[in-house]
Amino acid sequence: MDKKFLFELITPFQTLVSNNFDMVVVPGEEGDFGVLPKHSNLISMLRPGILKTYNNNKIEKEYFVYKGLAEVTPEKLIVLSDTVFDKNKFNLKIEKENLLRFEKEKNKTKDEKEFLFFEEKIKTINIMIEMLG
Repeated sequence: MDKKFLFELITPFQTLVSNNFDMVVVPGEEGDFGVLPKHSNLISMLRPGILKTYNNNKIEKEYFVYKGLAEVTPEKLIVLSDTVFDKNKFNLKIEKENLLRFEKEKNKTKDEKEFLFFEEKIKTINIMIEMLG
């Protein structure tokens, strides 16, 4: 039996991870699920949470994902998300500053699309602060 499988973590701008792992735990819409080699086919929406990669029975790296999609086949796992970052690079001070900046911009704008954009950014940062702060 294969001991590893390919995992790819992709954003609209880059492929953050493309490597082999023993296991990956994904924050699925209906709860966390673990993916191992030879996993059955599955497609799941993501919820905000921590995605964990494992090698040698240890967490290798943790990523915050906001939302997106996971596709599992027996050979690989692909996670697509527009908001992803290494959990260890989270900076509470910077995110609080971003939150204040987006709130000011939201309150100044008269454009509905801009207002909705800032609302989504504020929601994302509040979830990040709640989970990681």
